Amino acid sequence: MSARRPSLRRGLMARMLLPAAALALVLGFGGALVIRDVVETTHDRLLDGSVLAIAERLAVDDENEVTVDLPRVALGMLESQAQDRIYYSVSYGGHLVTGYRDLPRAAVAELEPGVTRNWDSVMRGAPVRVAAQARRLYGKPEPVLVQVAETREAREALMTRLLGGLILLEAGLLGLVGVLTWHGIGRGLEPLNRLSAEIDARAVPGAISLGPLDASQVPVEAAAPVLAFNALLARLERTMAAVRRFTADASHQMRTPLAVLRTHCDLARRYGVAASPEGRAALDDIEGAARRLEHLLAQLLALARADEGALPLSEVDLGEAAAQALAERVPQALAGGIEVALERPDDPVPILAHPTLVGEIIGNLVDNAIRYNRAGGSVVVRVVRDAAGARAEIEDDGPGIPPAEREKVFERFHRIVRAGAPEGSGLGLAVVRALADRIGAAVTLEDAARGGPGLLARVAFRSGTGP
Repeated sequence: MSARRPSLRRGLMARMLLPAAALALVLGFGGALVIRDVVETTHDRLLDGSVLAIAERLAVDDENEVTVDLPRVALGMLESQAQDRIYYSVSYGGHLVTGYRDLPRAAVAELEPGVTRNWDSVMRGAPVRVAAQARRLYGKPEPVLVQVAETREAREALMTRLLGGLILLEAGLLGLVGVLTWHGIGRGLEPLNRLSAEIDARAVPGAISLGPLDASQVPVEAAAPVLAFNALLARLERTMAAVRRFTADASHQMRTPLAVLRTHCDLARRYGVAASPEGRAALDDIEGAARRLEHLLAQLLALARADEGALPLSEVDLGEAAAQALAERVPQALAGGIEVALERPDDPVPILAHPTLVGEIIGNLVDNAIRYNRAGGSVVVRVVRDAAGARAEIEDDGPGIPPAEREKVFERFHRIVRAGAPEGSGLGLAVVRALADRIGAAVTLEDAARGGPGLLARVAFRSGTGP
């Protein structure tokens, strides 16, 4: 299992969202403390108000007894939807005046008279919040203790609701930050996407170029690899140019001695050097080798031309280019006893291409169809223009190419070995594919359309504007 490739966008997202999540946790913790403080303070004030309301109704009767006229509002203000239980007590000198006897009492000596004090306690097994105040009455030497206790259900329910809202708010905020960050990083990486598209476009057939990338719109952070890539392209262009020059120069230099060699072979035949069978066989071998070498050099020159830089494309009449390419191979077809035919529309078939390369493509396919055909076979060159576009078809009735080999024959120096087949260089179809890529054409090999043995080579070109 291959390791997952690193992603710049995912890395940036992680580096931005992790600190944001940590900040959200800190803010959430701080918010929880604030919520608890606000809820406690608010409820304590209501509890304190109940204590004050009761303390204000304390009095001493004629018998010097502490009395209290308990107002309904004193405990009514503590009512809530949580149905908290409320407890109260009024005591003097350690004796209960009114209220709940089991309510834990504060030490009066520890309370400052007139000041309400709050603390947490337990009443009947439930946690409660207690508010207490010591109130002095005229005629009584000791202060009267007033206490009100309230269970914590309302406080906890309110804190839970507020904390839930805070969590949802922070989660929504993190989600929004994540979405905005994802799109923001995408927009920020758009120059890199355009740069990637420009690099990918150079691998598309017909758009091969080793020119430098446009770094004017590349962000400063990505400029260094782009400049390094441009330097690499420049070195590669210089290297390929040197190889092309060497191939072209070597091919041109070798064609001259080959032509001289063939001329001397003709002179030897004419003036009797090949009078014996052995001499004629030797001359035939020399001349055959010279022809094969000359054909190989022509294909090497075509490959060098295919590896050159960008070529200007123009509108070419496919029918005329096919007719010229076929006319150049007619002597070769007559020498091999092969019948050739051309089928083309009367009207021009415009394509967007380079005229020389179109002739090389069709010429190489016709050369293969003639060279590897059967004795007395035929070759048909068709020029077709329909809704699918413009294309050239070269069909023969020779032995054909097995389907499993039809993609391999486009590789350089790949040959199919057959008994009695002429020796070749294995470059013909490689040249065709390379030249087709240069002009954005597509080459496919199929079974012959007319049935029986044979091969159909189809070249789909880019259509021109046309009439």
